[in-house]
Amino acid sequence: MAAFRGSMIGLVILGGGLTVFGADAKEKETVELRDSAQVGDSTKVLVTLKAEGLYRPAPAPGAAKSEPVKPLKLKVETRLEFLERVLVTDPVGKPGRATRVVRKVSQAASAINGEIRPTAAVLRPEVALLVAEPRAGGVVVFSPGGPLTRSELELVQGAGDPLALASLLTDKRVKVGDSWTVGDDAARSLSSYDSLIDNALQAKVESIDAQTIKIHLEGNVRGSVLGGEGKMLFEGTLNLDRAAGRIDRLHLQRSEARKPGAVEAGLEVKSTLTVTRQPVEPSASIPDDALAGGAAEPDPQQEQLLLISPDGKYTLSHDRNWHTYWDDRRLTVLKRLDRGVVVAQCNLLNGPNAGKGRHQDLKQFRNDLRSALGSRFASFLGEGEVEGDPAGGFRYKVGVQGREGNLGLVWYYYLIASPDGDQLLATFTQADNQVKAFGDQDLRLIGSLRWRDAAESSPRPDPDAKPE
Repeated sequence: MAAFRGSMIGLVILGGGLTVFGADAKEKETVELRDSAQVGDSTKVLVTLKAEGLYRPAPAPGAAKSEPVKPLKLKVETRLEFLERVLVTDPVGKPGRATRVVRKVSQAASAINGEIRPTAAVLRPEVALLVAEPRAGGVVVFSPGGPLTRSELELVQGAGDPLALASLLTDKRVKVGDSWTVGDDAARSLSSYDSLIDNALQAKVESIDAQTIKIHLEGNVRGSVLGGEGKMLFEGTLNLDRAAGRIDRLHLQRSEARKPGAVEAGLEVKSTLTVTRQPVEPSASIPDDALAGGAAEPDPQQEQLLLISPDGKYTLSHDRNWHTYWDDRRLTVLKRLDRGVVVAQCNLLNGPNAGKGRHQDLKQFRNDLRSALGSRFASFLGEGEVEGDPAGGFRYKVGVQGREGNLGLVWYYYLIASPDGDQLLATFTQADNQVKAFGDQDLRLIGSLRWRDAAESSPRPDPDAKPE
């Protein structure tokens, strides 16, 4: 008997210590964590976000900066559901990682309530077919069907995008109890920060069985979004489907404190982010002919955003560096950001109707500008009519050099009139040392402006409306 027992011990030792029994086997099992795909793979994805807390709004344009602004209670709910099909995978750097997908959205809606002005957003049917791809700054989403509005973009390009989930995982084999810091791409995606200051979000293998690897997430991320610095705390779990090689569920509690930025208000909110992914058969709702002719290829024109004026009378398109800071039926304010810093501002102010085929007298327009600028005025830089809407109308530009304290400024003013006499005053403001970098951004934006006819020009939906 002694010899028999000794031979068994010897076999275990000769096996390199890898032979374990019972529960210990699962504890010491090492596994590879994979979130990979093949071209043509299709999944059904649901992303939901619920948040409550305080919103610290910026003063309205023209309000005294010293005037205190009361924080307002905030409640947010968003829901995004889509079918996704993989178009391209990475053949070299991260084999099996999807680098371009097409999505067909079945539902995309958000509702913001509380003490703030209620708002609701939905995705227009004509832009429900989307293309998404990961880039250096995060996942970028656009529609081959036409430009998205800013509110639509915020619906479909938000926290927890499936294309960023893979960087939650480590490339090393792991066992129960092993931990690591998640990748920066995932930290940006889960927080929606556009830049990171510190990433201390940790992942830890909680359990392993034949079907699922469960991973616990906990830690914090510091970063900024549109110039507003914040810190977000996380705690939650993700499940990895071993057979599919795919993260199929993420559930995350988030708590954030963020300072006001150049565009965004300050926030103190707690939220719950949930992402689920289910494999499905390739769907006829994503027809191949919809992507013919390179429609799924990146195109700067497809990534432009559409602005519809609050009164519904005009539209314009702009690149994604312009952000809406304020909009109401009288005034829309856009700010242009470069790495979180405002480099230009555009005010779009509705004027009185001048009568069909008419506009304000140009001499009076110049005099009004000089009078409004007062001591800030230095000189006129030039003026003249610019190319207008193909449907007709009038557009006139005046450049002005001036100063605000020690800062040299340049203003570009546009007097714009529709064929029916509706008037719009567009004002671009920038520091004089930004003029070269700014280039012809004003002409691009104004050149895209189109007046809408009576059938199209109904005001935007009532902000009190709720999504279906």
